[in-house]
Amino acid sequence: MPVVTVPSDELRISTADGWTLSVLHMQAADPVGVAVLGHAMMVDRRSMDRPRGGGLASTLAANGWHVLLADVRGHGASGPIPEEGGNWGYDDVVFFDLPALVAEARRLHPGLPVALLGHSLVGHMSMAAAGSGAYRETPPPDLHVLIAVNTWAWGLDPARDLLRARDMALFLLLTKVFGRFPSRLVRMGPASEARTYVGDLGRFLFSGVWGSADARHDYLRNLRHVRGPILSLAGAADALMAHPEAVRTWNAHLTGAEVDFRVLGAGDYGLTKAPGHMEIVTDAGSRGVWEEIARWMTAQAS
Repeated sequence: MPVVTVPSDELRISTADGWTLSVLHMQAADPVGVAVLGHAMMVDRRSMDRPRGGGLASTLAANGWHVLLADVRGHGASGPIPEEGGNWGYDDVVFFDLPALVAEARRLHPGLPVALLGHSLVGHMSMAAAGSGAYRETPPPDLHVLIAVNTWAWGLDPARDLLRARDMALFLLLTKVFGRFPSRLVRMGPASEARTYVGDLGRFLFSGVWGSADARHDYLRNLRHVRGPILSLAGAADALMAHPEAVRTWNAHLTGAEVDFRVLGAGDYGLTKAPGHMEIVTDAGSRGVWEEIARWMTAQAS
């Protein structure tokens, strides 16, 4: 796979609640827009450009998109991480991190359309932010790309609720024992997760309500307020985290948006096998998918 040489620099962006985010700013030649990229849980921004210079972020930059490749709070270089005492909740990223990132994208590149591309975690957080009025000081993203995105709340995916409850119970138990979820210790990823955030995920699943901790925002109900085009991708081999049928059901709540939903299987965009939850962004064999994402974004931006 070719390596793309893209001018880049690290930015330090302050959120309204005082957290500092580390963001890699990748600048494209002849830009058509600016893309804010956010990663899944238990990983950091490196997963979004793997291999570096040849991954998803670099593919977008090579296709005319400035990229803000972010570590959301407590991950990667946006510490303190949980091992250093860092703690945060789901709502903190929704109402502070994402608005700060989108505002910076518009400040750096005024006049260009802004796309928010979220894999798993940041994908559903971006929908929560857009639907719940988190963008108070800046307009929300003009378009979204959601990769393997749905949420775990009891009743949203009945066929897999019991399996999800089993895994969530273990997730909560390990967090209670260690004071954080030790992703690296259990070989689930390089980034630990904070105890408050893990508690939020447990609340979503077992209460059946995907909403803010203060009960002011019902994120699922607020999906109807999201506007603009959305590309939603699911891997045909994603058995539990974002099963294609669960994603389809979740997308149905985006009644005010134009959703282009695609299930990726072997043979699609050069894929030699059906991707699972992570492979869409981390497997070099997904390059054809990344090129298609860039084409779709450019078409929506024109």
